[in-house]
Amino acid sequence: MSDSNIIVAEHLVKQFQEKVAVNDVSLHIGQRELLVLVGPSGCGKTTTLRLLAGLEPVTSGKIQFGDRLVNEIRPKDRNIAMVFQDYAIFPHMTVFENIAYGLRSRHTAGSIIKERVPNAAKMFRIDHLLKRKPRQLSGGERQRVALARALVRDADLYLYDEPLANLDAQLRHQAREDILLLHREKEKPSVYVTHDQSEAMALGDRIAVMRDGKIQQIGTGTELYDRPLSEFVAFFIGTPSINLFDAELKAEEDAIDLITSSFTLRLPVEMHEKVQEAIGKRVNLGIRPEDLQSPKSAQFPVSEENTIHGMVNVIEPTSAGCTVYLSMLEDEPKDFVATFKARLPASYIGREVPLAVNRRKMHLFDQETGRSLLYG
Repeated sequence: MSDSNIIVAEHLVKQFQEKVAVNDVSLHIGQRELLVLVGPSGCGKTTTLRLLAGLEPVTSGKIQFGDRLVNEIRPKDRNIAMVFQDYAIFPHMTVFENIAYGLRSRHTAGSIIKERVPNAAKMFRIDHLLKRKPRQLSGGERQRVALARALVRDADLYLYDEPLANLDAQLRHQAREDILLLHREKEKPSVYVTHDQSEAMALGDRIAVMRDGKIQQIGTGTELYDRPLSEFVAFFIGTPSINLFDAELKAEEDAIDLITSSFTLRLPVEMHEKVQEAIGKRVNLGIRPEDLQSPKSAQFPVSEENTIHGMVNVIEPTSAGCTVYLSMLEDEPKDFVATFKARLPASYIGREVPLAVNRRKMHLFDQETGRSLLYG
């Protein structure tokens, strides 16, 4: 990997008067890496992107493109390509002129423009629209114009600010493929901002989960899903979201139990060492919906030590099986979710069912700090 194509941001801080929008964010983006910044609205992900682009000055910290410090370099001189949420295409220009705009502003030779623009348009299936104006295009076509404009550039960094937010669900899948196509074609560092964790999981080589201006965890989608370092990451990554239960860790002889108001689970022996300091305390127990299975079809051992019960409220069919919404059998029932690979008949609604818990995939979080007891 060439160091000249690595993007490094160290200890970035961005403050707007009293509000700290970005708080000590550090990123290393590899030569061919697509890094996704994901998090709820207002978490600082778009501000971080704007700092990389030079659209906002940093309050403190540094940004390097390879060995070049770019803190004081203007956006147009950073050699970036950016795709915006509203596409930022000019209504008075044709599709051809919109795609060529960045090249013309850099005084690129006309012969190169005539070659690159049709090629980029063909790649994104808009070569038949080159003479049209934006008002004659659909939302998906406008988005592909913005991607083609990025493709014709030889940028050092490609930035995407929620480019799919204005597309309907049917167009988003194809648009994701278009973005991956652009990324593979350029093989340059890319940063993509979204609030949609499914989008992040589909696109990112790595994902940085942000909250309140800070990065909570960076890793592959699998790492974030299987080994979340905090309750926030565990809850934010995954659809449906992880189930969380208030529990007490109680030791008895050689065993450690998780005791809730509705059920008791025996903790696997391999987790004992990691939870010693939390014994006798209340923790939040996390169980992902797919780790709740029918005892008859469970792919792991089932006994009283890992069986719970719930009342079926709603059954939602899915392409892979069904999502089942249940509640605990108690005075103030807690709702939770399970996903099955087989369809559950509607006759189960209103019935009590047993569920086997895959204990080796459980998560435990400190109630005060939210940090994982198992992976922190």
